[in-house]
Amino acid sequence: MSLQPLRCGRGGRVTVRMGKALAAYCCVMALGLASCWAADSTEPAPGVGDATSERSWSLKLPDDGKVVFSGALDYAGGSAGSNFMPYPAPNAVAFVAAVVTHGLIVDSQKNSQRKKAQEYADKVLDPYQSMLGTVSYQQLAQLWVEDLQPGARRKLVGTTDSPGSDDWLIEATPVFLMAQDRRTLTLDALVSIRAPGATENAYQNRIRVISPAVGNEDPAGAWAAEEGKKLREVSAWLLSESLNIAMRTAIDGSSNNDQPFRTIRYLEGTAEKMERAQLVSEHCGRLVIKTLRGSLMSVPVKASTTTGGNGGEMACASAKDKT
Repeated sequence: MSLQPLRCGRGGRVTVRMGKALAAYCCVMALGLASCWAADSTEPAPGVGDATSERSWSLKLPDDGKVVFSGALDYAGGSAGSNFMPYPAPNAVAFVAAVVTHGLIVDSQKNSQRKKAQEYADKVLDPYQSMLGTVSYQQLAQLWVEDLQPGARRKLVGTTDSPGSDDWLIEATPVFLMAQDRRTLTLDALVSIRAPGATENAYQNRIRVISPAVGNEDPAGAWAAEEGKKLREVSAWLLSESLNIAMRTAIDGSSNNDQPFRTIRYLEGTAEKMERAQLVSEHCGRLVIKTLRGSLMSVPVKASTTTGGNGGEMACASAKDKT
């Protein structure tokens, strides 16, 4: 006899009828107390239609305006994948800290070692420090704002302006991770979506997007050329892709499917990686997958490079989002 999987979210909801007490116990024992705050990220937003078009969307990014770039910790060649936390952080600030430091460390000695490891990993960004200080969320969000579907409206809101009364509010906390071989840039984002007039999130999840590899003998030079043009373009595309994935899965519930979990192979730079996951969608040489932890990943599955501007794969994905 098989049981439905248990899901722990806000209020400790369980998909089988085993009582709220068991739900709370399951959540705390499986994920830890700090993880039980999160809304069930695998459920579609209630009362939502079938498409993201014909809707108004407002996007709110972190208030401080400083875009977070970090070097990806490389454990046994794991690169950016090693930073993917198994459990949600309790808030946006903790999310950034946890992504950058590969989780919350309670032992002071381990914390010191991890801090040194991160400082070393961040050296991969040294060639770009002068330009990173000039990258703003407003710049990176512009691609998403302009990437409209028919009838849709999008805008970026900040501390001085508010979403319209009919707007769906997206709040995102992005962290960009540069691989140690400088072949790829990865975005980890905590994304939540709130329906018009609502005070609680209708959707929340962690989304990771891995860029195509830089097909250049000098990847450091490729990112820095033309005052960091490629770095800005790819960062903007990664952010737009993560937001579009969140919008689609929140609206149509496409991350809820009955496909079995299986070992999915994908590319991180030139290296093949594996993840136990469900397939959510496939397009433009990329897969969107749902991991065992419920988070979503957008990953390349064939050799593709960003040599030509945004690259064929990225241009294809952007065009696909508009159809």
